[in-house]
Amino acid sequence: MTSWADEWPAGTADALVEDVRSLGAKVTPRTVTDYVEVGLLSPPLYRKTTQRGSDRRIYPPEQRRLFYELTAAKLRSPIKRVPHRTMIPIILFMWCMDDTVIPDIQARRALRAWAQNAGINSHPHRRDTAKKVIKQFAHPLATTGQRRIAQQWLLEGESSRKPNFDAIAEALSNIASPWRSRGVPEIIRGIGPADAPVTTDQVVAMWEFTLQVTQSLALETVPEHVLRRALQEHRQYWQEYQNIRPKWEAQAGDMADIFELPTNQEQAARQRVNGFITVLGNTLDLARPAFTRAEKRARARLR
Repeated sequence: MTSWADEWPAGTADALVEDVRSLGAKVTPRTVTDYVEVGLLSPPLYRKTTQRGSDRRIYPPEQRRLFYELTAAKLRSPIKRVPHRTMIPIILFMWCMDDTVIPDIQARRALRAWAQNAGINSHPHRRDTAKKVIKQFAHPLATTGQRRIAQQWLLEGESSRKPNFDAIAEALSNIASPWRSRGVPEIIRGIGPADAPVTTDQVVAMWEFTLQVTQSLALETVPEHVLRRALQEHRQYWQEYQNIRPKWEAQAGDMADIFELPTNQEQAARQRVNGFITVLGNTLDLARPAFTRAEKRARARLR
């Protein structure tokens, strides 16, 4: 495999613009600046070549080619105007894969842009997501009313971006164990593979610390060295997951599609980014408190 730097010299913003004009793209140096701001490109490198000044900042060969490839991909899209945010997962996917193109400073900005747009969906999309969650957890005996309450809490949490996790956990527990009575031990149902079942309380805990991670990334409060440590852990865990994935897929029954290999680059990027966010939550020590709160909620239902 050839390097991304092969036959691509470093260049200024004007050089990057000139490259893509051969594709028929109408861009300006301002476009390059916008790409840097959202993490689609890394900041250009400073060059000190004179005693009293400096030359224009320059983009490394890898970044020059990256701008070309991103622009070419946008031109291939059937969508007339492709928002910058839709390309962010591809940048993060590349960063998760190797260190040769995307530096940590660029990944940090890309994660900020990703986090700022996370959860922004249309009402139909939110409703479909809520229905899928309910279908995964609901016992056949769960009533229409119980399902409707759970769906409403999920929709409200997504639309407000301030979910009431206690209420969501209670509602999901009700549809998973619809026959329970206060003070009577409930039958805790898990979903997913037999070797790694997940309960409603555990899922809510994951949602909770994922939201906290997203908020931290949106404010850029996570240092680069922490992102680097989480990335190294993620790569190790990701390989371990790939080794166990076929077994879990075979055990998951109706949920086998969760463990299927992605069929396109968009799905692959989404899986990889979500996997990194989960690991980052553990690196930031946000996962343990969330699961502790989940255990307290579960115990409270037995009182």
